[in-house]
Amino acid sequence: MSELLVRLDRIDRAIAAWLCFCAGVAVTLMMLHIIASIIARQFFATPLGGVTEIVSAYDMVAVTFLPLAYVTRQKAHISVELFTQWLSQRSILVIEWLATVFISLIAIWVCYESIMVAIHSVLVTEVWESGDGFLYVWPSRLFVPIGVGAMGFSLVIETIKLGCKLFCDRK
Repeated sequence: MSELLVRLDRIDRAIAAWLCFCAGVAVTLMMLHIIASIIARQFFATPLGGVTEIVSAYDMVAVTFLPLAYVTRQKAHISVELFTQWLSQRSILVIEWLATVFISLIAIWVCYESIMVAIHSVLVTEVWESGDGFLYVWPSRLFVPIGVGAMGFSLVIETIKLGCKLFCDRK
C-alpha cells in the first residue's frame, strides 16, 4: 500500500472514530434529555417543552448518520453471502470491488444532495414550531452530509484498497 493510502487510511480512521464518539455523545444526551422530561412530568407535573422535537431533529439524526464511516470501516454493514460462499476468492474480490465502487458513487451522490438541502436549510434558517416557541433545526441538517461524506471517504479508500488487491497484486 502506498504512503499516501496509508496516510488517508489513518485520517479516515481518526474521522470515523471521532464521528462515532460524537454519535455516542448524542445517544447519551438523548437519554438524559428524555429522562429529565420523564422526571419533570412525574414529579413536577410539567413536561419539558420541545423534547420530542429536539430528540427527533438532532439526536436521532446524529445517532443515525454520524457513525456511518465507523460502521463502514468495521465492515459491519449487513452482508448476505448466500450466493458468494461457493465462489473463488478472486470472484468474491471482483464482486466486492464492484459493489464498493457502486456504493461509493451512491454515497457521493447522497452527500452532494444532502449538502444542497443543508445549504438551503441554512439560508432559510429552517425552524420547527415547538410548544411555546421555535426550534432552529438547520444545524441538524449538517449531520447527514457529514456522516454520509465520511462514509463515502471510507468507501473510496476501500475501493482503492480492493482495486490494488485485484489489479496490482497479480501473481
